[in-house]
Amino acid sequence: MAAIEVDHLPVVDVHIHPFLNRGAVSVEEFTDLSAFGGGDRGYMEEGGIAWTDDVRAEIQRGKRNTLYFTRMVIDLARFFDVEPTLDAVLSARNAAVEADYSGYVARLYADAGLKTLVCDFGIPLPMLDIAEVRSELPVEVVPIFRIEPLIADLLKTDIGWPEFRRRYDDAIAAALTTQGFCGVKSIIAYRTGLDVSPLSRTPDQGYKALDAIRRGLGGGSMKQLRDHLLCRALELCMEHDAPMQIHTGMGDFEVNLVMCRPAYLMDLLRFPAYRACRVLLVHTGYPYHREAAYMANVLPRVWCDLSEGIPFAGNAAWDIVRGVAAMAPLTKICYGSDGFKVPEIAYTSAKLGKQAVASVLGELVDDGMLTGLHAAEAARSILSGNARELYRLS
Repeated sequence: MAAIEVDHLPVVDVHIHPFLNRGAVSVEEFTDLSAFGGGDRGYMEEGGIAWTDDVRAEIQRGKRNTLYFTRMVIDLARFFDVEPTLDAVLSARNAAVEADYSGYVARLYADAGLKTLVCDFGIPLPMLDIAEVRSELPVEVVPIFRIEPLIADLLKTDIGWPEFRRRYDDAIAAALTTQGFCGVKSIIAYRTGLDVSPLSRTPDQGYKALDAIRRGLGGGSMKQLRDHLLCRALELCMEHDAPMQIHTGMGDFEVNLVMCRPAYLMDLLRFPAYRACRVLLVHTGYPYHREAAYMANVLPRVWCDLSEGIPFAGNAAWDIVRGVAAMAPLTKICYGSDGFKVPEIAYTSAKLGKQAVASVLGELVDDGMLTGLHAAEAARSILSGNARELYRLS
């Protein structure tokens, strides 16, 4: 197979969540913090009944036996030059964290080439302080503003529609103009699904939906409100020339799995009023990543990222890169991880992502689809260049 050199390439992680130093952790804590599903986020109460300790232990055993988690342990064992066991890795990791956390992260990320983290500050809540996160992380941190916490806060008030709409608009505008945020994010796929009609943009829909919610009526009023507010967020992004991230595909167990396919966004994103908005389909809608790739092909301002499937779907990384590259322009594919809580997720994801990108591009050279020069440029674009263009990063 043609060899595509990627080890030296810089990486922009276009989708990750901010985190702060947690110090030394136990095996159980590290599993909670680094396993797919968010660990302790996945141990939320359902129906008011907390999961028992036995069930939590069973879930942890399962998470530690996923391909992703095993791969992370192997990568960290190589980094620390210890045996590839969780105990050995964690002992070395905790010693490094306690000695010099920022120095440890600097060495870790230098080994993977990680230079920039585009961070969705909507998780964890309450929102972390941007300056504090930047002070601990020895890489560029680019903040993204999530609209759902804003919506939740506004719904707790008793204000009417004109004031609701004004505060919503003002908060997003302030985030993009004075608070340092470089884009907007929505997880409407977790709430009411991605089947958003472009006709939801009319202010009358927002007024009627909020009125129905305030009066305790059902009839899909919450979906109508969220659909309208997503449309408004797209409009504000266009006004301020900022990208919009929209969660598609896989997520934690709370995601509306039936309505998370990126294809549901097709009517909205090809509607004339929204064609000018730069939109990143987060997670490429995995396992529906080929839909996202098609949309990036036919819609001029739609990009897709490789996050969450890489790293959490393990060796599906090759299938994801292969499937997306088959249809999406290579200039509209962005690498990402959806890491959270600890620095090690982004590290192993970058290592896995580089390996998968190099392997797939090498296959394409062998198949006569690309030259070696084409493949080298594509690797640089996917791992960092496309994200820098999308977010106007210098």
